[in-house]
Amino acid sequence: MSQPVRPSSHRRDLASRRSRRRLPARLLPTLGLVAVAGLASAPVAVAADRVETPIVSSSPQSDVVSSAVRIRVPLPSTAGARPEACDWLSYMRYRSKTGPSDATQADSVAVLMPGLIEGATAFDPVARNTIREAKRRGKSIEVWGLDRRSNCLEDRTGIEASEAKGDVETMLGYYYGKKAVGGKTFPGFAAPDAKFLADLGVAQTVKDYYAVLTNELPSQPWREKHVICGGHSMGGPLTEAFAAWDFDGNTATTADAGWRQCAGFIGFDTALKGQIAGRTAAGTSLLDQLSGGFISGLNGVSYDAIKTGIVPRYIDLIGIGPETMGLLEAIGYLADTRPGEDWSSTVARVPNSGQIKDFLHLSGSVDFGRWTLSSDSMRDYRYSYAAALGQIMDDNGAVFGLVRSSFGFFDNTGVRKNQLPAALKPIPGLGTFVQPGKLVLPTATNPKPLIGWRNYDALNAGSPVGTGWTTPADEVTDFRDFARILHEGPLSLTENYFPIRLFLDLSLASNGDRSKELANLKYADGVTRKPRFTVIAGDGLRGTADTYSDPIVKLPGYQHLDVLTASERQNDGRPEGSSQAFANLIDQALSAAN
Repeated sequence: MSQPVRPSSHRRDLASRRSRRRLPARLLPTLGLVAVAGLASAPVAVAADRVETPIVSSSPQSDVVSSAVRIRVPLPSTAGARPEACDWLSYMRYRSKTGPSDATQADSVAVLMPGLIEGATAFDPVARNTIREAKRRGKSIEVWGLDRRSNCLEDRTGIEASEAKGDVETMLGYYYGKKAVGGKTFPGFAAPDAKFLADLGVAQTVKDYYAVLTNELPSQPWREKHVICGGHSMGGPLTEAFAAWDFDGNTATTADAGWRQCAGFIGFDTALKGQIAGRTAAGTSLLDQLSGGFISGLNGVSYDAIKTGIVPRYIDLIGIGPETMGLLEAIGYLADTRPGEDWSSTVARVPNSGQIKDFLHLSGSVDFGRWTLSSDSMRDYRYSYAAALGQIMDDNGAVFGLVRSSFGFFDNTGVRKNQLPAALKPIPGLGTFVQPGKLVLPTATNPKPLIGWRNYDALNAGSPVGTGWTTPADEVTDFRDFARILHEGPLSLTENYFPIRLFLDLSLASNGDRSKELANLKYADGVTRKPRFTVIAGDGLRGTADTYSDPIVKLPGYQHLDVLTASERQNDGRPEGSSQAFANLIDQALSAAN
């Protein structure tokens, strides 16, 4: 397979290979590093090196090819010590197999910002679906899913080694057994050299967004006519901040303004109406939803408190943090490669302590009394790997609303209502992350059955599986696709070390602060100056869609992640809603710009 880069715009630099992050053996070899020509006039860092690695994907949509792209854009020296990997930016690139290899020859390139605790591969299904839909309309487009810098702290050595070998042992030994892989021993889930995360606020995030655009698509006039900017969940406010940003600090020159890098804006289960750039009364409330309550909890918190570690530099709560994010990726790998196998022997190897213990106890408790007085846990059940993933992330199992998708229902077990999330809602912090719903836990029996899983398209109307809890119309995501994107490739769906500084900056910005690093938020109406559209999950976190002023479509049955992960083929025969809306916005934006 050839490397999909713009050969006329780059030169090779094979000597820089040693700076590459280790990639899984399942990926094709990297063919070279490339320097970027054609620089933007605004004062941003320019990538000296570029690595693009094609990915061998198990997606059945093989007419869409993907690759992981890394460009070297070092942080400023004021950020202090950090791993060398954190001086690189990464994104997932999706394009039609028969389309141009040069991105600037495409009709459009969409560049998307992930949401809270979310990484680049979350956009995989909607990218593939939209590229195929655009092709049916006669257009060749690309979709790029950004990875924020904080993902540089993830250590995927163990899971990549297991993926290469097709085993479980290597992963378990590396993360939990102090066994070396390739001469490297896992240092632990805490990030001791994470002080630089205190500098990864809104300013650095939008500069990174801009650096990807200007390095990869050097012509500003081309970007303004062809690039779609957008994001999911908290990626919406960050997209608004990007649109509002003045990158040279001079409003007399607008070619560098964020809104002038985009032909249009797309949001997924978020809003695009100026809640960051403006001082809207509803802004903080919406941001609080998107942040799980963190925004309101940061009143009085200062940058220095984060820098010195008085306030944690990254999210680390009961059930949400680096260790559980790593567990999600591992279960995704196992559910993808051996969905029907019993998880018992694997979970028994994972220490029953710390964040994992709290997470499995929270996910396995049926009500408040059992959560406070018992040691109930997901460990008490014989889940198949597929069912374990369903208990953690499906909309009939997941306690946390931020990670929900609708990809099927439990099989070979009775179920009972899970009443814990409703009881936890009043608890500050934790209560804003948990979400009530039609949630169940397996019925406790002895002997314990091996709990199976029915995929989204295997719930027949006459089947007793899921009756009273879900319907085929409420199931929209293919389980196999969901499990795949949790682990496939060198980037991932999760963000293990989400910077608290981002919350602080978003809180300040939404309340009108334009001091210090927020001084370049110059264009309060930036996101409204171009065509825009928002896709709302009908059963997601946002509630009713009529509170939004930007153009919207509300998709029944969709959960917060379904707006990205829904299958191209829906159970009721309707077209997949997110990709249809996405393709419509691209058509509208290109028409308006050209």
